Amino acid sequence: MSQADDPPVTNEALENLRDKIDAIDRKLVDLINERANCVVEVGNLKRGSNVPIYAPHREAAVLRKIQSFNSGPIHDRTLEAVYRELMSGSFALEQPLRIGYLGPVGTFSHLAATKQFGSSVAFEDLRQIEGVFEEVTRGHVNYGLVPIENSTGGGINETLDAFLTYHDQLNIYGEVQLAIHFSLLSNGKPDNIKRIYSKAEAFAQCRNWLSTQFPNAERIPAESTAAAAQKAKEEYDADPESGSAAIGSSLAGEVYGLHSLFDAIEDRQRNITRFLILSKEETEVSGNDKTSVMFTTDHRPGSLVDVLSVFKRNSINLTHIEKRPSREVNWDYTFFVDIEGHRKDERIAEIIGEARAHCKNFQVLGSFPACQRIL
Repeated sequence: MSQADDPPVTNEALENLRDKIDAIDRKLVDLINERANCVVEVGNLKRGSNVPIYAPHREAAVLRKIQSFNSGPIHDRTLEAVYRELMSGSFALEQPLRIGYLGPVGTFSHLAATKQFGSSVAFEDLRQIEGVFEEVTRGHVNYGLVPIENSTGGGINETLDAFLTYHDQLNIYGEVQLAIHFSLLSNGKPDNIKRIYSKAEAFAQCRNWLSTQFPNAERIPAESTAAAAQKAKEEYDADPESGSAAIGSSLAGEVYGLHSLFDAIEDRQRNITRFLILSKEETEVSGNDKTSVMFTTDHRPGSLVDVLSVFKRNSINLTHIEKRPSREVNWDYTFFVDIEGHRKDERIAEIIGEARAHCKNFQVLGSFPACQRIL
């Protein structure tokens, strides 16, 4: 059928469809508020117990169920985004939540926190990773979000080192995976860019693109991508011909009032950062979980193999392994390992006990639902 043969679009037909959409919207709003009333009742029941307001295993179950209800044409990702925001509003109805993250405002940690928890909770930008651990431990924030590894840059040493101090005061409560897309931010013209601010890691992850597009621009380090955006905006406001730009998230551009000249400038398009959610609470079994442990071994041949062989012999998959040097003894290392399964599962508990017998020190950092989708 040619385009000329398509039925004509009439104002009456459009108005009928718009009226139908309006009627559906009214029903949706009524149903959303009916759901909210149930949430308020749940919150009232929780206040008389120790049941946490935010429960990752429950969140995972809700999202799985919603996706099972979906017969299209709307995409699962769209429904997930809607329900994450609904759950965010539910937290506000049950009990206001405060989420600590590695600031300042506009960092990728901020972006991950807003995508995970929605816009209806309070966010606290903390300037150091250890500060997020500290504020969760003190109870000044309900939950914290910290980066643990990047698919390009590897493990985040500051986070691993913080666990050496705070491992017995909080738990890993969940994980978040965020697709990292860098933008070149500036209010000037591309041909006028003379200097670019950003973190060293951002420069490294955009090295090839920068060498091709802006080989002569000065690269100036900043403490964060958000701070870089703030600096570029200040210099532009002082002198529109300064040629200042920054590499950061699109959120940083929105926050600090910069245009995105180029998006997705990272060299590796499948660049992902994994974040951990920190809490003083423990999660329940979700059915698809991970457990994080840290341990040190005796300084003897084969000691690490003895521990890892426990997991191999029991067919337990290791999804992540890192090491950090001891703060007390030279050439002693603490190993960080993620395994599949939940520590409250009887079989996993027995395997952890067997592995512990081969270690000088063995700590379970937390069990949590495995992330199912990249935000």
